[in-house]
Amino acid sequence: MPRPLPPSDPAAVQARAWIAWLASGAVEPTQMQAFEQWLAEPDNRRTFEYERQLWRSLGPRPASAPAGTRSRRRARWPVAAAATASLLALTWVAPEAWLRLQADHRSGTGIQSVALPDGSRAVLDADSAIAVRYDGQVRRIALLRGQAWFQVTPDPARPFQVDAQGGVIEDISTAFAVAREDDHVETIVEQGRVRVAAADRTGWTYLDAGQRARFAAGERVTRQEDVALDRIAAWREGELLIEAAGVEDAVRRIARYRPGATFVRGDLSTLPSVNAAFRIDRPEQALDALAVSAGLTVTRLPMGVAIVAPTTTTTE
Repeated sequence: MPRPLPPSDPAAVQARAWIAWLASGAVEPTQMQAFEQWLAEPDNRRTFEYERQLWRSLGPRPASAPAGTRSRRRARWPVAAAATASLLALTWVAPEAWLRLQADHRSGTGIQSVALPDGSRAVLDADSAIAVRYDGQVRRIALLRGQAWFQVTPDPARPFQVDAQGGVIEDISTAFAVAREDDHVETIVEQGRVRVAAADRTGWTYLDAGQRARFAAGERVTRQEDVALDRIAAWREGELLIEAAGVEDAVRRIARYRPGATFVRGDLSTLPSVNAAFRIDRPEQALDALAVSAGLTVTRLPMGVAIVAPTTTTTE
């Protein structure tokens, strides 16, 4: 952790002001841009990280913003595209502010590799975030958003655990991936073995290479169909594999790699499921290809906002 500055130091005072603003939820895109500019200075970043860690360990925690990779509230059809884009972008920015306070490592629209303090490694998919909470008894990672792949350095004295939606995935000398979705968590083992427990952390489910399981908040762990080893966390190789997924879920997965917010308008639940493979470095092409195959329209607005709707939806 960076060394603290005197409480009256201007940078420390400004860092605490930014933290209070981020925690308030009253976030605007223009203010976020000013914050990012201030944070770009190395000394400011170090000071902010110190104050953020202090706030997280000692300060009160306001109610968390809704989980999810991006807000997908249904939007009224825009009368003025620029005004609508600004409003939609705001609903997307607000959860980002809260996430910034909680996360130690966050990825943008690309893949990020993270060296953990014990020599283990995490690879974050796009639009993912983790918090590192190591102590003398346990190496704990909180998966706050998205999905990550972990390669764990053995340490019999300190278990390696990943927390998500109240459940836990504990390593037993292995490499594995964990994905946090809106309504469930899924883990897949690439090497070795893990064990998984839901909220009560009892009744462990053990998984070996190629096996996967999922759980929802407050529910038990269930085994899923096994996965070929070369298809586990394929996003690390730049490939997005979508298998038997609902169309809205496919949109959400592609949206992870877009720089702007993505919103769904209308009901996509009646559309046939999707099987496809896309390049994650070409998200706009992927979204357009999905639209053609699934019967969608994609309306692009300023600020990178995209609105996806069924072709049968009428506009006002």
